[in-house]
Amino acid sequence: MTNFQKRLILTLTAIPAVFFALFWPLSNHILVFIGFGILVTIFGSYEISNLIYQKGINVRRYFLPIINSVIYIFAYLYSLNAFNMQKSKFTLILFALYIVSVIMYIYARDIFKRDLTRSFEKMSYSLFGVLYIGLPSFLVPFLLNIQNRTPDNPVPIFFNVESSGTMTGSLLAVFFIVLVWSNDIFAYVFGMAFGKKSVIGLAASPKKSWAGYIGGYLSTFFWVALFYLIFNQFIRFDWWFYFIFPIITGFIVPIGDLVESVFKRSANVKDSGNIIMGRGGILDSVDSILYTLPPYFILIQLYFAIKK
Repeated sequence: MTNFQKRLILTLTAIPAVFFALFWPLSNHILVFIGFGILVTIFGSYEISNLIYQKGINVRRYFLPIINSVIYIFAYLYSLNAFNMQKSKFTLILFALYIVSVIMYIYARDIFKRDLTRSFEKMSYSLFGVLYIGLPSFLVPFLLNIQNRTPDNPVPIFFNVESSGTMTGSLLAVFFIVLVWSNDIFAYVFGMAFGKKSVIGLAASPKKSWAGYIGGYLSTFFWVALFYLIFNQFIRFDWWFYFIFPIITGFIVPIGDLVESVFKRSANVKDSGNIIMGRGGILDSVDSILYTLPPYFILIQLYFAIKK
């Protein structure tokens, strides 16, 4: 079985699975995504730690999985307003204290060691691991819990989210995942078919081609148009948003793949792991998702803020 066939099988299996998890039933979001989100966060954080270790930097490989899992769990519980967390004055203070404590620990953990030659690198890589995995993990629950907008239902900007899973949030999540994965697979197909004479020549990914980039970019417009035709009755974005959105995201998505390629080249490894057929590790499958999610979330929130 070729690598393309493995990728195709994975994509055709994963997209329906994500659809099923998001829409049946909505009330079980917390069960599905705390479990799924923690698994992705744990394995992704472990793979980042392993890449750092491959560079000869002795980091504790359990550190990032624990830290980032706590960030994800907090964000999910807060987005659901579990235990009336949004009404407590101390909830965000405690979370800020947690983040500050993590940063202070990263800075100070080598102060009693004799060999400090790699300490600065260890600090930098550890902080990077928290940012690279922790920030997208933090935003996922708030994306899922975005509510339908009506005059009587004010826009929930960032922290002001009170539903336990909504049609709008689910559609936005599916839209985002399909957008990223389709960009990836169309870039791969166009690159294989037409890319031999248009290689970009990037050190991070020598086989990347302009044909692949253009194919992936155009697929973004196709999926945005399809989403508009099928789902706009539920979300009702303005036409100009559907025009601007693919221009921005189509440019950002492939950068996420290249960023992870830089990590792997730096660590001198081909894949971040080996647990996913045809893809490698968790990071090899979600690299573009991790990179694109923050700007995607900001674009959505900016749109709703403008329309408020």
